[in-house]
Amino acid sequence: MDRIYSEIVQGLQRKEKLALATLIHRIGSAPRAVGAKYLIREDGRTIGSIGGGCVEAEVWQGAQEVITEERGRVFRFNLTSEQLAEGGLICGGNIDIFLEPLKEEFLNIYQEIMRIKQKGGSAILATLISSEKDFPRKDGRKLLIKTSGERLGSLLGGEGLEKEILKQSKILLSEKKPRVIVFPLEDNQIEVLLEPIVSEPTVFIFGAGHISQQLAPLAKKVDFKVVVLDDREMFANRQRFPEADEIIVTEFEKSFNRISIDDASYIVIVTRGHLYDGLVLEQAIKTNARYIGMIGSKKKIKTLFDHLLEKGISQEDLNRVHAPIGIEINSETPEEIAVSIVAELIKVRGEKINGNKSIKPT
Repeated sequence: MDRIYSEIVQGLQRKEKLALATLIHRIGSAPRAVGAKYLIREDGRTIGSIGGGCVEAEVWQGAQEVITEERGRVFRFNLTSEQLAEGGLICGGNIDIFLEPLKEEFLNIYQEIMRIKQKGGSAILATLISSEKDFPRKDGRKLLIKTSGERLGSLLGGEGLEKEILKQSKILLSEKKPRVIVFPLEDNQIEVLLEPIVSEPTVFIFGAGHISQQLAPLAKKVDFKVVVLDDREMFANRQRFPEADEIIVTEFEKSFNRISIDDASYIVIVTRGHLYDGLVLEQAIKTNARYIGMIGSKKKIKTLFDHLLEKGISQEDLNRVHAPIGIEINSETPEEIAVSIVAELIKVRGEKINGNKSIKPT
């Protein structure tokens, strides 16, 4: 999803004409979830997917009309067995796709979305889908409301609609799923798409040794962003970690000054020694990271925990740490250890958040 937002920003900066398709409603077992996106350029090039086959073919055809008219529309599909066979799809169901033109004035909104995705934070993106009565203006169609209160853009409905969006925001950000609302506006009625904008799940791997080399590509394959940190450039480099989204060479004592940790962050501590593990762990437990895991024997972990307790770290905070790290599968090799760690990351990602912390069961 980050790549689509990046392509939108780059396209708008180049003043390209773009159309964005978003899956806004699904009944049955359609192949993509609500919120899936498909970006179509004026020259026909695309990125993303809303289901493939007949669905994307028809939306692709409609994109030129939407771009020319500068007006969005909703495509409704009832995927029959015949359509499934023709389009090569394996799932059925009813889906609605909202196709909208993206204009240059939306650039600052999508730039802020990219900043949130990369640096942390959250917001609600509200987009006008339709109004009961024709509305000639082309502005007032997209609004980003950050949890800090800052607003970018504008939307029909004014203050009343903004209050309704804020009322919905807690649920949206908790569920991380978009929804469509219908809002009464004087003698009109408007339909609005609300999308939660949050940081993507990111694994911060502290240490660039053999385990990390196996862990980074595996985490990337299961849809985590991957950031590798180490104080040795000869280990933390693009040649050893071609799949990583970012590689940071920094002293471990200063490493948290280089990154932004939020409740979509997963911290994996696999440095080359007890001293560095302890330095990272002491900083990690002061964050609201979703997951903190540290490698090591039970004896080593007890020694580090006792040291942190003496320094005033609470037992409650230490209980957040998954140590020894990973799901127990009798792993021994770096490859096997990486599998056990990623399995635990997937497990935690699928659990509901308890406040801002992911608590390890006792």
